[in-house]
Amino acid sequence: MKKRDLSIQSPLQDYELLDMGNGRKLEQFGEYVVDRPAPHATEKPMLPDWQSDWLYSGTRITEGEWLAQHDGLLPEWQVSIAGQTMHCRLGKGGQVGIYPEHVACWQWVQERLDACNHISDLKVLNLFAGTGGTTLAAVRAGAEVTHVDAQASQIELARLNVGDKGARFIKEDVMSYVERMIRKGQRYHMVIMDPPSFGRAGKAKVWDIRSDLKPLIKYLPRLVTLDCRGIWVSLHTPDINAEGITGLINEVMHGVAQPLQLGTMTKDQRVLPAGVAAIWQGDT
Repeated sequence: MKKRDLSIQSPLQDYELLDMGNGRKLEQFGEYVVDRPAPHATEKPMLPDWQSDWLYSGTRITEGEWLAQHDGLLPEWQVSIAGQTMHCRLGKGGQVGIYPEHVACWQWVQERLDACNHISDLKVLNLFAGTGGTTLAAVRAGAEVTHVDAQASQIELARLNVGDKGARFIKEDVMSYVERMIRKGQRYHMVIMDPPSFGRAGKAKVWDIRSDLKPLIKYLPRLVTLDCRGIWVSLHTPDINAEGITGLINEVMHGVAQPLQLGTMTKDQRVLPAGVAAIWQGDT
């Protein structure tokens, strides 16, 4: 099956991928321009001189710090992207709290849920849910969302982005939570997951995508309803491809999963790869 490209074009309201190259990317997030690492940006930059407000000094695999390029800058601010108001917050590893490539997931979630007025109790499970962009998209589409993440900082920012209505925020190891819900017989009309390559969740709990992703995928048939609206799995681990994810999903679910290439696009249509994904839709 041919891999589908879901690269998000910019500018997109307050966000734009201005330039990329030499292992870095230059982005506009609302009022601030950010210069930070991008290992996949292997080409030469188009702009001769990058001018930024915030610059991250390291790479994604080494220690670094955020450096203000002039006075009067705030480490947190708001932007509007794809109709959603989100908070940017400078974090470890060059993160800003928003992942532009995830807009593809936001849009898919809204498309899949908008036509579900016939379902009175629409439930979505968002695993490794991060800072809440996808959760907010599902809430706006009328769903009740269970947002699960092991990191307190992610949960805090997600609460700020989503608000108090329409979502439950669970700080817990994902596998432990999923196994407990299966024992309770809880099922969902949509399951979303964006697992990291590696993570820690306290109490000696460790997530390793190479050993833990397959068992998690195998739980999917026991997590979804008969009228499930869809499953989204995205990854950012270099040696795991989209076809591998679709293969895992197809082993356990009826129907065929679609492999995706994620990315963001500059105004002149250069694409910065940003991971892969697979979507499963029960009615296709």
